[in-house]
Amino acid sequence: MPQLRTTIALPMKKLGIPAILVAIFLLVWASCGTPSSPSSTTPPVTPTNTSPPTTAPPAEGELAIHFIDVGQGDAILIDLGETEVLIDGGGKSPGVVAYLQDYVDGALEVMVATHPHADHIGGLIGVLDAFEVDEIWLNGDTSTSETYSQFMSAVNSEGAQVYEARRGDTIQVGGLAFNVLHPVNLSGTTNNNSIVLSLSYGQVDFLFTGDAEQEAEASMLVEGVVPDVEVLKVGHHGSNTASSPDFLAVTGPEVAIYMAGEGNTYGHPHEETIEALLAVGAEIYGTDIHGTIVVTTDGTSYNVQPTNIVSPVTLPATSPTTPSEPDQTSRKLTTSMAVMPSFFIGKAMVVLN
Repeated sequence: MPQLRTTIALPMKKLGIPAILVAIFLLVWASCGTPSSPSSTTPPVTPTNTSPPTTAPPAEGELAIHFIDVGQGDAILIDLGETEVLIDGGGKSPGVVAYLQDYVDGALEVMVATHPHADHIGGLIGVLDAFEVDEIWLNGDTSTSETYSQFMSAVNSEGAQVYEARRGDTIQVGGLAFNVLHPVNLSGTTNNNSIVLSLSYGQVDFLFTGDAEQEAEASMLVEGVVPDVEVLKVGHHGSNTASSPDFLAVTGPEVAIYMAGEGNTYGHPHEETIEALLAVGAEIYGTDIHGTIVVTTDGTSYNVQPTNIVSPVTLPATSPTTPSEPDQTSRKLTTSMAVMPSFFIGKAMVVLN
C-alpha cells in the first residue's frame, strides 16, 4: 500500500512556535509509518495464533498419516481428503518428492520444519521446488550448514506465509487442528528446540515430537501439556536421549513409531528406548525394519499398515547369564516374520486369515 503523506501549507509569517512543533510532530509521525524492507535471508514472519489449544474438529472421512521411510531422518505426511500437511522431509535425497506426488492434491497446505538439522529439512528443499506451499511453520532456530542456507533460500522464494511456532499456537487447516506443545522459546539445544505437535482426530490422538529430547519432555510435563495418545512418533529416532519413563507414562502410547535408517551409525533405536516403550505396553514399529508405515483412522478406530509385513519390534527372551553366554547388554533388537498381515483396531491386534 502506498505510504500516505500529509502536506500542510501555512503562510510563513503566521508560523509560531506551537505551529512549528505541530508540523514537526506530523512529519515524524508520517515517517514512522514507512515499512522497512525484510532481510534477504529471513522471511517475514506472520504473527501466530496464541489462543488456547483448539478443540479438535469432528472427524469427517479417513485420515491417513504416512511415516515415510527416508532412511536416517523424519518425513511425515498427514492426508485428509484434499488437505495435506508435511512434517519434515528427511535428507536431500530420500525420494520424498516422488512419494508425495501420489498424495498431494494441488498445493501442500502446510509444511512444518521441526528444527534445522539436515536430516529433517534437506528433503524440504525439493518439496518447495516441486509444490506450491501455502504455510510454512518454523521454530525460528538457525544453522550454519549449507543445507539450512539452501532451505531458507527456498522458503524465501516460495511466497508462503511463514510462522514461528510457540507453545499455545494452533495450526488450523481443513478439518485438522494441530496444537503446538513446544518450544516456549529457543533456550535449549537444537534438538530440544524442536516443534512438538499434538493432533486429535475424533477419539484417536497423535503426538509428533521431532528430535525433542528429555529436556523438552520435562518442560512439557511441568506445564501439563503432554496428552495421552494412541500413536506416538518416538523422539530423536529412538535415541536414549529421549522417551523418558515419565514422559512415556503420561503419553501411554498404544503404538510407537520411530524413524531411523537401517544400519545407521548412531545405533538408533537404542535398546533403553525399546525397553521403556515396551514397559508402557506400546507396540513398536520402525522405518528401518517396517519401511514406510501408514496409520489410517476414521476417528474411532485405527489401522497400522507397515510396508514390510514384519511383527512389531521386541527384545529377545533371555535366560540367566552364564560364563558361556553373552551378557544381556549385547542383546539385539529382534522381530519375527508374520505369516499373515496384521493391523490394530484400538488396543486389539487383528490377524487377517
